[in-house]
Amino acid sequence: MKVYVFKSLPPFLWGYTRDIRAMWTLEECGIAYETVGLDCGPKGLQEETWFADVSPFKQVPAIDDNGYVLTESGAILLYLAEKSGKLIPSDLQGRAQVYRWLITSLNNIELFALPILFADLQGDNNPHLKALRPWYVEVLGQFLPTIDDMLKNQEFITGDVFTVADIIFVCVLRELRKNEVLSGYPQIEKYRKRCEERPAFIKVLENYEDRLGIARGSAW
Repeated sequence: MKVYVFKSLPPFLWGYTRDIRAMWTLEECGIAYETVGLDCGPKGLQEETWFADVSPFKQVPAIDDNGYVLTESGAILLYLAEKSGKLIPSDLQGRAQVYRWLITSLNNIELFALPILFADLQGDNNPHLKALRPWYVEVLGQFLPTIDDMLKNQEFITGDVFTVADIIFVCVLRELRKNEVLSGYPQIEKYRKRCEERPAFIKVLENYEDRLGIARGSAW
């Protein structure tokens, strides 16, 4: 299997990109793969004109499974889990809970986490987004307290078993890891750090740093 990832990035994107999600899942599922690296300049992947034939929106990650090409990180993670039979329950209702929490992470949490990240990165250069930042934090307050309370009684987002829903949720939480937003949610922070201690994640992040040619720890 081929997986399209970044091989260069502006420093402000280190550790945030969505290829980490796909790589983490591949490692957890034990699927053999090779990486195809792309250069991301100040304007994104505009120079990689050929990549539009793989990913119509020229977004990373993308996978090529023996000629079957798939984009969008959520779809990729579910595909890899279903293909390997790992990181997803075998029963319909168990799988539905994985779908539920994966979609919640992408539609409810990341929808507001990303603007907070961009507001922090752009600062005074984007006063409109900076002004909206408190509202995004407030909206996250509709979701995170419930999840924090839930994690008092279970190890992972769907229960006692680590799934692709955890990979998506943790990677979304990482968008908030360098600001104060998660400081009021101790169970979520313990959960995030616990998942990041998994050997597959550590391997992926170290390989990510090596591929980008950056110092160890730069993407944490």
